[in-house]
Amino acid sequence: MAVSKITSYISFLLFLLISFSSCIVVKNFPEARPFIYQTNVHVEGQFGDDERKELTAQLLDQLHDSVRVRTVSKFAGWDKGPKLFYEVMTNPTVFDSLNAEKSIQFMRALLNSQGYFRDSINYIVKVDTAKNGNQLRTYLDFYVYPRTVTRLDSIAYRLNIDTTNITQRQRQNLDTIQKITMDNLQSSVIKKGDPFSIYKLSTERDRLANVYRNNGYLRFSEEELLVVWDTVGVDLLRPTLDPIEQANLLQRLAERRANPVADVEYRLRENPDSTRITRYYVGNVTVYPEFTTDTTEYYRYTDTARKYIIRHNNRLFKRKIFPDYIFLNPGDLYSQANFLKTQNKFNALSAWRIVNIQQRPRPGQDTADFDIRLTPARKYGFNTNFEVSYNRGNISIAQGNLLGLAFTTGIQNRNFRRGANQSTLNFRFGTELNATIKDLIQSRQISLGYSLQIPRLVPGFMKRFSKAKENTTASILSLNAGRVDRRDYFSLTSLNASWGYQFNWNNKLFSFRLPNIEYNYLQRRDSLDSLIARNASYGYIFNTGMIVSLPINYSVAGGSGNISKLTSLNLEVAGFPGQFRNAFATNLFRFIRFDAEHRQTHKQFRNAFAWRLFGGVGVGVPFSTLNLSNRYLPFFRQYFAGGPNSMRAWSVRKLGPGSTIRPFDRTIAPDRFGDVKFEANAEYRIFLTDYRGIGINTAIFTDVGNVWFLRKNPDFPDGEFPHSFNKLWKDLAIGLGTGLRIDFGFFKIRLDYAFKVKDPTPDKIEAQNKWFYGWQLFSGQVQLGIDYPF
Repeated sequence: MAVSKITSYISFLLFLLISFSSCIVVKNFPEARPFIYQTNVHVEGQFGDDERKELTAQLLDQLHDSVRVRTVSKFAGWDKGPKLFYEVMTNPTVFDSLNAEKSIQFMRALLNSQGYFRDSINYIVKVDTAKNGNQLRTYLDFYVYPRTVTRLDSIAYRLNIDTTNITQRQRQNLDTIQKITMDNLQSSVIKKGDPFSIYKLSTERDRLANVYRNNGYLRFSEEELLVVWDTVGVDLLRPTLDPIEQANLLQRLAERRANPVADVEYRLRENPDSTRITRYYVGNVTVYPEFTTDTTEYYRYTDTARKYIIRHNNRLFKRKIFPDYIFLNPGDLYSQANFLKTQNKFNALSAWRIVNIQQRPRPGQDTADFDIRLTPARKYGFNTNFEVSYNRGNISIAQGNLLGLAFTTGIQNRNFRRGANQSTLNFRFGTELNATIKDLIQSRQISLGYSLQIPRLVPGFMKRFSKAKENTTASILSLNAGRVDRRDYFSLTSLNASWGYQFNWNNKLFSFRLPNIEYNYLQRRDSLDSLIARNASYGYIFNTGMIVSLPINYSVAGGSGNISKLTSLNLEVAGFPGQFRNAFATNLFRFIRFDAEHRQTHKQFRNAFAWRLFGGVGVGVPFSTLNLSNRYLPFFRQYFAGGPNSMRAWSVRKLGPGSTIRPFDRTIAPDRFGDVKFEANAEYRIFLTDYRGIGINTAIFTDVGNVWFLRKNPDFPDGEFPHSFNKLWKDLAIGLGTGLRIDFGFFKIRLDYAFKVKDPTPDKIEAQNKWFYGWQLFSGQVQLGIDYPF
């Protein structure tokens, strides 16, 4: 029965797509004149699939604008009837053979730059006159035969310079550009046998220039290097009267035609400017921390910090903070890498809005001075945010259609205690409203948070960590107090204090907090006491207690081209060692919690495909067999599913655990959570239109997942984590839906509509895991959120 229902749904959808979809709708076309309707590039020859696709894409980019086909994708519309997922071509260009020839020239230039010097390109034109009335649709097909690629043979570096007239300091260091080049060949981007590529030759030239600038050649530029290549074999063309030598030359020419190669040589430009090939050393480094465009040359105060000079008028910043951010040490050989590190360090600080480092080589000397000019940002900043969320259905402990409102305001000090430290004070108030039941206000939340971010490692001995100075580091103090009031169930007062460190390098972020201390005071109310009477495990989960923990976080961002990736790992160890239990006159929570997440987004012009995997597990560690409060995770560390950013076909905390069948009634088991969570999400984001700079998009998505208890819980039978694949498949919930996203640039409003495809934890046993059980067009779940869910 279920299979036949699914088949009928799919057949109906296919019928709609076939009936209303269309390939391309042409508007404003030139009547009775051939116009470009379709242009294709065919790469012929022996290529791998990926190599052929990549080369084809590059050749398509070389086409003349007039032979390109431009269409706009439409989700739905009307053109001689309703249409879905179609494209519109407006004002197509008239076909002109001259533009086709120009395209061949552009494509040939691309092939030559990649080592294809014996290519052949032609094209075929077909005009469709049999259909579409007076439209003369022209199909243009280019056939490209790249043939054999030219490969690199010998690679030479001839960069010797005259070292006769050098300073005494340079004479003590006999490194020349040639020696530096040979010492760094292991990082070369080209090697013998590689396909000839102008792009790679240029990249190698840029690499060499960077190597020289990192070895003292401050004023060296790429223009000082010449790249010369020979694809003919000039030495094979020299005249000779010796018949044996003639025969050898002819044989070598034949071999070169069959397997073409190129000889490459890097040279210094003739008669270079002497300052370009001078190795510079760092002289005076002067910091101007209060620099503005109106600043005069006179400064009231000139201080020193280690080897650096600090010049300012009002001493807005302490002088001792600057050496930690400067990598240009007086007397050292100049290095561009150290120059950029210094620049990036200051740019990472919010205390300054403009960072400018001026290089001042001394005339006739091999020393350069550096002026670090820092324009301060406004000391104080203010922010205000307003958030809205909506769930239609059961939400948390309340039932009905619930609207969430939250208001956040904060003040930021970008130069706390003159140390370029950033302090932030935030106040947040939130409430949940439900107009479908007697009591409108279902919950209230109020919190006050303070954080102090010091852009260096404190105390001083932390600087001994390897490469701590080279990374972007911070020491962070956090203090938070909050209260959550849920009508009829409980009020929770929370206090939190933590001290931690954060390290950023390349695309990685690592942080930890030690210690992290949280105290949670729970006041139970009648409705929660009634739930505990029905569910004994609630009494162990909803408790007053303290957490003394070590949270560790690690994330890596990456990707290439149109693909972006983010991987996050989080670990929290609480209540260890056990001696902490005797230090506090309250219940001490003891657990280990670990979760991992990976997400990817694949851009496809204006559309995108995004997916996410999440897995988490928490293990309560009792101090003894009588310590039942640590058998499960505390409720504020439990995993849950549902809502606008999780399983979108379910309301918040209305899924799981496992395959439990229990009513969601307010007096029985309204909230669902667990020690283990798995979730997989995927969505295809489709661009619809752009109205006055506001992007309007849609999406088709699916969510798969659930939560479980790690140990058996008698209150939720069949709710523990499965130990077989068949049981796991039974426990997995599946949701499917679509949505509308309005993109204002700085934020996005998201409205999603989803329905349950497979529900392992419904109210009634007859609905369990029945595909599309009770499905109706308007029986799904509506979710309102801000920004993308992942």
